[in-house]
Amino acid sequence: MKRVGSLMTSLALGAGLAMAGASPAAADPYDCRTWYKSSTTAAGTCTNGTGEFRVYTKCDRPWARDYIVYDPTWRRVGTTSTAICHSGGTPYGAGIQVH
Repeated sequence: MKRVGSLMTSLALGAGLAMAGASPAAADPYDCRTWYKSSTTAAGTCTNGTGEFRVYTKCDRPWARDYIVYDPTWRRVGTTSTAICHSGGTPYGAGIQVH
C-alpha cells in the first residue's frame, strides 16, 4: 500500500511539473504578402504572429544561371524585408521564410 501511495505521488508530481514547464506555442508570422519594389528588388511583410521572417526571391539573369537571394537580416512582424537581385538579375517567384 505504501508503494502504491508513493507511485501516485510521483505521477501527480510529474504531471504537475510537465504542466508548469509548458509554455504557450509561439505563432509564426502570418498574413504575409510579397511584391516587387523595383526591377531588381522583391519586398514583403507579415502583419500578424510573432517570431521573425525574411523575403527571398529567384533572380533571372539573361545568358546566365538563375539564383536565389535572401534578405540577410531576419525582420520582426510589421516591418518590411527586401531581397535584391544583383548582376543584372530580375526578381521573380518571391516568397517568405519564417523563423
